[in-house]
Amino acid sequence: MRTIDKTITVKVDDHPVDFRLRKPDAFSGVEILRLLMRLQDQKQDENPTVYDLVLSFTEEEMRSVMKSCLNHTYVMLPAGPNPVMTGDEWAYPEISHDMSVCMKLMLEEITWTLEGFFVAGGLKSQPASPDTSPSNA
Repeated sequence: MRTIDKTITVKVDDHPVDFRLRKPDAFSGVEILRLLMRLQDQKQDENPTVYDLVLSFTEEEMRSVMKSCLNHTYVMLPAGPNPVMTGDEWAYPEISHDMSVCMKLMLEEITWTLEGFFVAGGLKSQPASPDTSPSNA
């Protein structure tokens, strides 16, 4: 059976919080893929990283991709999973002003969504120090 959920831990206000990522639907995944293909066309002689991809986004693309990623992310609360965003609204407002946490969740979602799609030298995660890595921070 296909795995569509992944649990990660991210520090929020210096406390570890579990989040569940859910693979996006095909339309959302293709949006991210289309942006990546544009980036690869621009950097034909290099292997772009997920960070290069994010840096290449226009403001509109960034907003669209971030919303899409956060709409596929759930915070694990004692009562069960709670969406981070529902449409354009924050369902977990505790992180609505935490750019670092939101970016980490978005980067994790993008990397996991595209993992395995580019097996021969495509998108790569850029090495990070232990305290800045999206999955360890």
